Amino acid sequence: MPIRTEDEAYVELEPHFTALRELVAEAHADFREQCRSIAHVLELGTRAAIYRDLIVRKLRAYCDTTTGAQFLRKDQLCLVGLENNWLVRVKRLRNGFAVGVSPTLASEQYDANELPDYATSLLPGAPAATLLYLGWAVPENAPGEIESYLVCNDGNRAVLWAIKLSDSAPSRGIQEPLPIDDGENEEPRRVTLKGSAKRRANG
Repeated sequence: MPIRTEDEAYVELEPHFTALRELVAEAHADFREQCRSIAHVLELGTRAAIYRDLIVRKLRAYCDTTTGAQFLRKDQLCLVGLENNWLVRVKRLRNGFAVGVSPTLASEQYDANELPDYATSLLPGAPAATLLYLGWAVPENAPGEIESYLVCNDGNRAVLWAIKLSDSAPSRGIQEPLPIDDGENEEPRRVTLKGSAKRRANG
């Protein structure tokens, strides 16, 4: 898969930025309203799965009414195609801008910006896409807020660039992983953003 640049993402995807930010914020509001009484007893992995499902549902509705956006599903893999050149998958941010990846070949392929073999039939005849994560995180010290980013990995599964979507999100930078188990076994990665990616992540 070609890995397009951050500048290309700004040119082609900026019309979607506001909607993506707002639908993630709406999912956060829905979670807080509907799960307030039980949120404290939910495992981290369960909370992440609820957030993912809420965001994916809103993405599907967005694709139904938006030119240049297409909802794609193959088994458990849900993707959003944007402007023919980009595929987006929802993931919770873990450490820095990294995401938790299931120990499967398909997940590792996507994490290395390579469309999993079994999902190539989703886009027959389309240009090869750059793979992104719509990453989200709820700050531990600000549970009423949610951060959202578009994150692009390189072919070595390291973060190449990240674009901040949420208005008030600070730079996540390099962080120590929390001593929690979210059911995904991969070791978290530490990343450093350079150049314009760091400036944009910092706002």
